[in-house]
Amino acid sequence: MDAMTAFDETDQLLRTLIAGLTPDDREKPTPCAEWNVHDLIGHMCSGGHMIAGGLEGAAAPDPVPDYLADGPAAGWDSTAAHMRAAATPERLQALHQMPFGEVPGEMAMSVIVADQATHAWDLAIATEQEARPSAELAAFSLGVWAQLAPPEGREPGSAFAAAIDVPDGASAVEQLAGYTGRQP
Repeated sequence: MDAMTAFDETDQLLRTLIAGLTPDDREKPTPCAEWNVHDLIGHMCSGGHMIAGGLEGAAAPDPVPDYLADGPAAGWDSTAAHMRAAATPERLQALHQMPFGEVPGEMAMSVIVADQATHAWDLAIATEQEARPSAELAAFSLGVWAQLAPPEGREPGSAFAAAIDVPDGASAVEQLAGYTGRQP
C-alpha cells in the first residue's frame, strides 16, 4: 500500500467516524490521555495541514488556526482537500523540509496518514463506533511506526507510550494499537 492509497482509506474512515459523532462526544476522553475527542480531531486536522503545507513549501502557520471552527466535518473536509491537492506525484517524489527533518514527500504523507489512521482507532474507541482501520491500513501504519518509533527507549512524554504486548494471532489493528502504546 502506498501513502495515497492509505490516505484514501483513512479519509473515508475518518469521514465515517466524524459523521457518526454526536454533540455529547465532543468532550469524551480518548486513548490519548492529553486529548478529548474535539482535541484529537483538531490534532489530525492541524497535522494534515502542516504536512500539506510542507509539501507546498509553505511554513507552518503561527498561531495555528482553529481548523474546527465550523465543526469537525468541515474541518476534516478542508484538511483532506488540502492534503489531496498538495500531494501531487511530483511533490511525493521530491524532498521536503518537515518538522521532523528533510524527507521525501511520500514519507511525509506516510507519517501523517499513519498518525491519522492510528487516531481513527482512538476516535472509534472513544465514541464507541464500529469503524476501524482495515488490516491493510493497520499494517501500513505499523510499518511506518516500526521505521520511525522503535519500541526500545520510549520515554514518558514521547510520541508513544511503551508498546503493549499483544497475544500471538492478534489482528493487525490490535498489533497497531499495542505497538503505539494503546490497550487493544
